[in-house]
Amino acid sequence: MPRSAARAVVFGASRKRTARNADRAFRTRAVDLLAEAREALGCPLARWGGSAAPPWCPQALTAAADDCVQRAQAVALIDESTSRRLYRVAIAMQMLALEVQEEQLADRGRRLAGAADGLARLRGMATTDALMAAVCEEVARCCDFGRVVVSRVERSSWIPARAHFEEADESWFADWVDAGIPLTGDTPEARLLTERVPAAVYDTASTTVHRDIIVESGQSTSYVVAPMISSDTVVGFFHADYFPSDRHIDDADRDLLGTFADGVMRLYSGLAHAEQLEMQRERARRAMESIDALGRTAWSAPARITARPEVTAELTTRELEVLDLIVQGATNRDIGERLVIAEDTVKSHVKQILRKLGVANRAQAIACAAGTPGREQLAYS
Repeated sequence: MPRSAARAVVFGASRKRTARNADRAFRTRAVDLLAEAREALGCPLARWGGSAAPPWCPQALTAAADDCVQRAQAVALIDESTSRRLYRVAIAMQMLALEVQEEQLADRGRRLAGAADGLARLRGMATTDALMAAVCEEVARCCDFGRVVVSRVERSSWIPARAHFEEADESWFADWVDAGIPLTGDTPEARLLTERVPAAVYDTASTTVHRDIIVESGQSTSYVVAPMISSDTVVGFFHADYFPSDRHIDDADRDLLGTFADGVMRLYSGLAHAEQLEMQRERARRAMESIDALGRTAWSAPARITARPEVTAELTTRELEVLDLIVQGATNRDIGERLVIAEDTVKSHVKQILRKLGVANRAQAIACAAGTPGREQLAYS
């Protein structure tokens, strides 16, 4: 292929690769600046030393820059060269912090757009089961997370259900599926039951977490968790982190997962209502089919008269047909439609039947036709 043709189409890097490259570049520059400050001072910066945040995050860079300024002011009178060097490092750190913030804002915009696209794709799911089967992979793909877990909450227990791992080994997760984890203590998950807002855990080593699943099995150093809320009740959780990469969770990740969780629950609620409506329709359809079947059985297999021959000997063939339908509970109109005769004609047949059987009403006629006591017998019993 000619070189010009090879450059005719150029594919961009994936969002995840771009974010990793940016993080790597920021990290390198931040570490270099911290090393330069350490070299100038002969000791590490005190304010950065105990922080759990990565050195390239804006907060850490700003704190380190402030420390450089304070050190520069302290040595200005005795070592002007070192003071100037520290001022230059502080300015470089502040500039890097601004670059990182700009990149984070741009990345957040891209990821929010990706979340909107992901929710649009999930909107095409036909059932709640299909939605929940696809949601973990969709969250990981459009929000750039390395792992996503969805769980349900039942009786104050957190029960992992499904997960999607982009690159990490997921064999350990099978041992936790449907295993109830009590929501007690001061863990983020337990607090979510009342707080009902997403939370970010920046450092699992210094935070009260469910260490058995989060740290020992999952090896997570930082993660976000968002509640799944239905009717003001927490019914599940979304967990996400960047494992196996060393990228740390930030506030944008917390807000992004919370936004996605809210969208998923709106979709789930709509599908659940549609499924309930369909179930009601199906029950109504089956009930109507049962009624129709009973009606067809009643008309196709009418009850037969069991009266003694001497009771019905005087009835004509048509009167016997009318009596059969009376025994089945048919009205005059029903009998007319069944035998294709006028309702007045039916009334006339009924009168004749009652007269010939010696009874006063339909109930006595049915009793007489069935061989039970008629009017005279009832009068002397």
